[in-house]
Amino acid sequence: MGSSLVIDIGSLLHAGRPISLDDSVVIPSFGSLTFPSRATAVLGLRRVEKGLQIDGTIDVDVAGECDRCLDGVLIPLHVDVDERFEPPGGSSDPFGENNVLDGTDLDVGDLVRQLVTAALPFGLVCRPDCRGLCAACGQSKNAGGGCHCSEMEGDHGES
Repeated sequence: MGSSLVIDIGSLLHAGRPISLDDSVVIPSFGSLTFPSRATAVLGLRRVEKGLQIDGTIDVDVAGECDRCLDGVLIPLHVDVDERFEPPGGSSDPFGENNVLDGTDLDVGDLVRQLVTAALPFGLVCRPDCRGLCAACGQSKNAGGGCHCSEMEGDHGES
């Protein structure tokens, strides 16, 4: 599918027929982070009372630079989905104003993008014990990173 995946959930809302989705969604870059492959979304949609419950998982790889040493990083991101949409009282539109729901059209692509963006880590690191960049020469202090400064000059204290 393309980057926009819109489905009609009218049958789910009116007849209560659950919908299962197993699709991929393009996630656009977010700041300095990119998504080299499509996100895989496995979702179940069901009616609960007058609302809509969406459960499932989203998996995608996130690429960027390590916040400590600036090396390239590719990490898997897993998002557990547990979203519920309730209709506002007295509205002719089942869900009123909502950026992923328009009448009975659910923009799954936008929902997935929002959930992935909200689940992004505050910073990427290549590994938990990354030693970062040398304050003296600017090279990575990690093994094979290029810094050859003395321990005192390059501030090579253990992280």
